[in-house]
Formats: sequence, structure tokens, C-alpha cells
Amino acid sequence: MIDFKAKGLNVAVILGGTSAERNVSLRSGDAVIKALNAKKVNTTAIDGVQQLLASNMDDYDAVFNILHGEAGENGELAGLLSSLNVNYTGSDVTGAVLSWHKDVAKTLVTNVGLKTPQSQTLNTINDLNIGFDGPWIIKPTQEGSSVGLYLAKDKEELHKNCQLALEGVDSILVEQFIEGTECTVAIIKDNVLPVIRIIPAIGLYDYEAKYRSNETQYFCPSGYDDSLEQAIKNDALLAFNTLSLKGWARIDFMIDEQGNRWFLEANTTPGMTATSLVPKAANAIGWNFEDLVLQILSTAFDKGAGTDD
Repeated sequence: MIDFKAKGLNVAVILGGTSAERNVSLRSGDAVIKALNAKKVNTTAIDGVQQLLASNMDDYDAVFNILHGEAGENGELAGLLSSLNVNYTGSDVTGAVLSWHKDVAKTLVTNVGLKTPQSQTLNTINDLNIGFDGPWIIKPTQEGSSVGLYLAKDKEELHKNCQLALEGVDSILVEQFIEGTECTVAIIKDNVLPVIRIIPAIGLYDYEAKYRSNETQYFCPSGYDDSLEQAIKNDALLAFNTLSLKGWARIDFMIDEQGNRWFLEANTTPGMTATSLVPKAANAIGWNFEDLVLQILSTAFDKGAGTDD
């Protein structure tokens, strides 16, 4: 791995921003900055794209993208940095766009043989015409951190929650709820990290369970048998490549009671807070948080890792 201290590199850490995930991004960014500072890497915190545009990009050798949601994950930031020929962590425009649009990502992974729950995309409540049985999961097509996630158990609740979910967003995804356990796989460069199995405190792994509850349980090792664990990891790598992801990402799945694996979504800028999943998986293979952050930073300097070339 690159000796960043020896090279005397200057790294901009972009965090915060204006999305619904701002608070989580600030926490992730603070943790990343502390880790880089501990490794004697020169860092500058930049709050969102507008502050980045006001900066002199010639001052930085790389940008560590920890901007959750919208600009940080929808391709806007990747396109900007690529146009400026700046090294950056994470996926380029193609991977960001394909994964950010959950309905598009589901179509692409289905085409390569992965299972994903039946779904309908809605732009207005008038589009609601679900052709599959519930319960249903409702979520924005273009958001992360389980923001705006709802569960509906009957048609009345479905209609009400779709109306709620449509407030302030252009479109939502209504998915068939898969009964089973949720799990996730992080990929860092060529490393497919161990599967993490998740048991939420309140039955649904939403924002509350993810960031505010102390009762959500995470298992790594996952407790799945070896063949299922490997199959989930293989699916994650297939999804990563199918969606043209680069650098690092986290892929989420549901495992039903029959052991079927269901792709849910891909996250191109996963959380790096104290409760986040990527650090938990990294710890299982002996990487401490500082090691993990340096591994992610190193992807910015891999050929093709953060550019559209």
C-alpha cells in the first residue's frame, strides 16, 4: 500500500452536504479524518460540493469521498472530479449512476441471474397498481441510509405509506417484502469482506434501527454455513462488477427462509461511523479502522479506480 506519510500527500475529505444523510456523513467524515490524521496524512475537511467548488483543487492530491446521498453517490461529484483530473475514492460516474437508481440496479443484476424482489416504481400515488402480494417495502429510488423506508402490511397502509414516501422525492420503489434475514457484503479493491448478518431491534432495518438503536445485532462471522456465505460473497462480487462499481462499495441482500439470496441494493459511499458495517467486516479480517481508511484511500490512486478513463 502507498506510504501516504512518506509521499506527503494532501487529501480533501468531502463530507456533510445537503442531503437527508448529512448528519451521518458528518459523523463518517469525522471518523475518517481522525483516522487519516492518526496516520499523519494531511487532511482538509470540505463540507459539500459548493465548498469544494470554492476550493483550489490544485492543493489536493486526492479527494476522499464520504459524502453520503445525492451528490456524493449519484455521479455528480464523480463527474466533477473526473473533469478536473483529480484522484478520488469510490466509483466513477457510470457506477454511481447505475447503483444510485435502485430500479435500474435491480434490472441489471436480474439480467445476470441474481434474484431481486418484485417491485414497481412510482412517480405519483396515481401510479400505484401493485401486481404482487404484500407485505411491501417502500423506499425512495434514489436515497441511502434507509432514509424514507416504510413497511406496509395491507393495501390501506400501502397507500398511506406511499404517499408519505413520495413527499420530497421524485420517485419511490415498492418492493415485495422478503421474509428472512438481511445481510451485507463490503468490497474493498480486490477484497470481498466477510458477510455480516443483521437482526434489527424493531423488525425493520430502517434509519432508527441502523443509527439510533443499541439493540440491533450484527453477526460477523455471519453464522451462515460455509456454502451460503461463499454464495453471498460471489453474488456481491457479481453485482459489484455488473454495476461497474470501483474502489469500494457495500452490497445488501435478504436471505429467505429457504436460503434463497435476494439482491436489495448497492451503496457506493457506505457509512464509516461507529455503528457502520464496513468497519465491522474489516475488523473480522484483522484491519483496524485506520487500516481500513488507508485501504480505501489507496483506491483513489489505482489506475481507473476514480476516473472515467
